[in-house]
Amino acid sequence: MQASEPHLLVTTSRMPFAVDEIHKLGETGRDVTAADTFASAPGSHSRGARRHLVLPAPTQQTTAFVDAVIEAIGEHDITWLLPMFEEVFYLAKHRDRISAAHPDVELFFPDFETLARVHDKVGFTALCRELGLPAAESVTTTSREELREATQRWPHWFARAAFGRGGLDILTNTGPLAGESSVDDITPTPDDPWLVQEYLAGVDRCSWSVAHHGEIVLHSCYEHPLAIDDRGGIVFQSVDSPESLAAAQTIARELNWHGQISFDYLVTDDGVHHMVECNPRPTAGCTVATSEEFDTALFDPGDLVVVPAGRKKMIKAAVLRDALKHPSHLRRNLAAAKGASGVYDQPHDHLPLLYSALSLQHILAYRKELGLNRNKSEELMATQFFDVLWDGTAIA
Repeated sequence: MQASEPHLLVTTSRMPFAVDEIHKLGETGRDVTAADTFASAPGSHSRGARRHLVLPAPTQQTTAFVDAVIEAIGEHDITWLLPMFEEVFYLAKHRDRISAAHPDVELFFPDFETLARVHDKVGFTALCRELGLPAAESVTTTSREELREATQRWPHWFARAAFGRGGLDILTNTGPLAGESSVDDITPTPDDPWLVQEYLAGVDRCSWSVAHHGEIVLHSCYEHPLAIDDRGGIVFQSVDSPESLAAAQTIARELNWHGQISFDYLVTDDGVHHMVECNPRPTAGCTVATSEEFDTALFDPGDLVVVPAGRKKMIKAAVLRDALKHPSHLRRNLAAAKGASGVYDQPHDHLPLLYSALSLQHILAYRKELGLNRNKSEELMATQFFDVLWDGTAIA
């Protein structure tokens, strides 16, 4: 029998948007259990979390992870399971097991097939075309020869792994990331295809939404005026974008989406929002919503709420790191961060900022196993979610 008030289990509490959502849920008085694969995950030490757990790694220890989640649901009277990253695929794959053990728990995420359809960039692009949503012309490649041939179609091109994430697994001959990798370094396969697209110049935008059974109830769209190593954004500013809302609602209705969902867009000079990819989970867009907006969207959804333009948040430690690493960026960084409040250091909730530094131990622990070059700018991003990702391979 469910408790009268929601008791939430939030998984992968290391992510900045997890820190934010845990803080918001705590502000509105919800009972939150935060969990991750290591004890120093920043969100686990937010004042919004009443307790925290260490779980097995879903990517490497799937069965043990699901077993631990089922046990935690029973032990802490959990009524809502709220995943923050790609562990959602492992939970969705074992959805029947979780529901059989705890039939009253709210699993706030779609089934595995729906998640996989939009996570795969090839499948997502096909879905957008079916729904009449704009996307750059593209070619799917399953061998190095096909990849090389596809890159000859346009003078400026951009290639991505179908299951890449976080600005990783990309190849381009244009823009700030041009030349970081070579076609000779990439071997697409039928199980690990790469998508090659015409490179479009424009402004990157992202959106985040909360949806209940196909209807979006809370939506934000934002730009990131500052990014780390030309990849993930570290300053987030909300903007007006009816186009992003329309696109997100089209997909949510088509898939009867239940949970959080996020999209990336490339906005060209003509104002067209070209669909880039879907993240079937929260992203930084949640940071520009208020605690009350988020709480209502989860537990008492009513009319659609759209976050107004002009709200700004930042990851202060990343802004500082960028300025220290690139002193010439200082003036640009100060301008981008002006008026932004922190994600990890919210009022009366500063421990996540401390643990964001302590959690680097987790990153160091995986360097050898990943075999990444210390000089590669993508190292920090890759190690951040080594043990909670899903790359399209079969899940036991």
